[in-house]
Amino acid sequence: MSDTVSFLLDSQEVLTYDRSQALPDKQREYLDVLDKQMDEGFILSDQKINKPSLQQKTQFIALNLVNTLLKEDDNTAIIMFTYLVNRMPELKQAKAKTKDSESGQQVGVEFIFDEIKAEGQEIEFLPQEKLH
Repeated sequence: MSDTVSFLLDSQEVLTYDRSQALPDKQREYLDVLDKQMDEGFILSDQKINKPSLQQKTQFIALNLVNTLLKEDDNTAIIMFTYLVNRMPELKQAKAKTKDSESGQQVGVEFIFDEIKAEGQEIEFLPQEKLH
């Protein structure tokens, strides 16, 4: 079994994470800070989430991860991907797709927890401007 988790954006592998490498304490503390900030709530799919679940947090982080990659903000993208891998120990791969629509660019993310598949299931697309 591989310790490597990958993040694909429009079928291109853009990030990888090696679980066999220990996460430094400073980074672990920063992930805890992210959790606390998200505990205060955020907007996800036009809905105010006051007490987000782990699933809602990971969805929020994944959608914002795509935005940071599109803006070429690699440092923030790495932090967000580290959060996903750390908070979802069963994660094998994440696949994100973007598409243009009349309302602007939309983003969908799929998490894969079992075997890595060549083609995943249907992905829900959300308007990019609603991710903040």
